[in-house]
Amino acid sequence: MEMKTKLILVGGGFLILAFAFFIFNGSFTGNVVTEVSIDSFIDCLNDKQVIMYGFTNHPSVDAQLRLFGAYVSNLTIIDCHIMPESCKGVIIFPSWRIENRIISSGLSLGVLSDLSGCKL
Repeated sequence: MEMKTKLILVGGGFLILAFAFFIFNGSFTGNVVTEVSIDSFIDCLNDKQVIMYGFTNHPSVDAQLRLFGAYVSNLTIIDCHIMPESCKGVIIFPSWRIENRIISSGLSLGVLSDLSGCKL
């Protein structure tokens, strides 16, 4: 294999591992996330009108939703299959609307906390 190909494969593998750690770790801050803090966190997100855009049976959306555990039903989510008119301009799933800005990516709880100003 050429050196360039090896570098691309190693770099790509590193990025995939870093992304997986970032998504499944929840945050880099070392916060202990409890059921009470998740419930309060979702209340804050709703108070600040933070919205997640996605649709059912999409692996990335499902992974994002698992971060919220049993409290996912309290999260404000727009299903773009059911309400496509509410998803204009959203092309990557999941996406988040925070302070009228669209963030086209799955987010760890820590990053979502930082961007929204809601504490975990």
